[in-house]
Amino acid sequence: MALLLVGASPNRLVDHELHTHDCYEIIVNTEGEGTAEIGGQAYPFSPGSVHVIPPGMPHRKTAPGGFRDLYLRTDTLQRTDAPLKKPQTLTEPLILSDDSCHTMTNLLAILLSRYLIQKETDAVTETMVNAVLQMIEARRALPPVHPVVSRVIQTITASYSDPGFQVTDALKATGYSKDYLRRCFQQATGMTPHEYLTDIRIRYAKRLLSQKMPVSEAAMFSGYYDPDYFCRLFRAQTGMTPTAYQRKHAATNG
Repeated sequence: MALLLVGASPNRLVDHELHTHDCYEIIVNTEGEGTAEIGGQAYPFSPGSVHVIPPGMPHRKTAPGGFRDLYLRTDTLQRTDAPLKKPQTLTEPLILSDDSCHTMTNLLAILLSRYLIQKETDAVTETMVNAVLQMIEARRALPPVHPVVSRVIQTITASYSDPGFQVTDALKATGYSKDYLRRCFQQATGMTPHEYLTDIRIRYAKRLLSQKMPVSEAAMFSGYYDPDYFCRLFRAQTGMTPTAYQRKHAATNG
């Protein structure tokens, strides 16, 4: 793998003329909404849209209100940390989206900073490029997710530790029907929004308990004011009390 370039749009562009590259280009839109023309096809984009464009494929972007993006150019999509027998090729564009944590956006932003500072590609830079390529593999394997579902997931992951957070408020803020949104959410995740929040909180609580944090503190840091309620919920979700879980983890890990 050869990292050829990492960059960002110089300002808020309205129209980037049709052009090609003799390498793969990975573009993550960070601001603005508009239309990307790739290989003669039109694709809408918004913040978090990810386009992976094969070598030699003409592409352009337009947005009436302007847009900004981050991009990475490489000679291959094959990761150096997971070599394949046959190099991975792409003849059609990949139209993906970033995850609810903006992982791809954040990775590219950090990678750009390091690329500008470092005179040569080093092991850390290579690891970050591999992480970007791994993210593309992971997102490519997932079914498309409704943008509003991604927005709710983002709100939940940002608010899981707030005991006052209410899922119903997050659903209402989207402007969509709650029943419709719950159906979309369940189709995408296999859980209702409330179940999703509970799952995140309990899994996080397990990690805190495994670090020998007192149960009352684990409850608070996981988003629960009431330790007794937390204990009942934890037992319902895991089949054991938080204290029993802690003891089992300690015995298993010596």
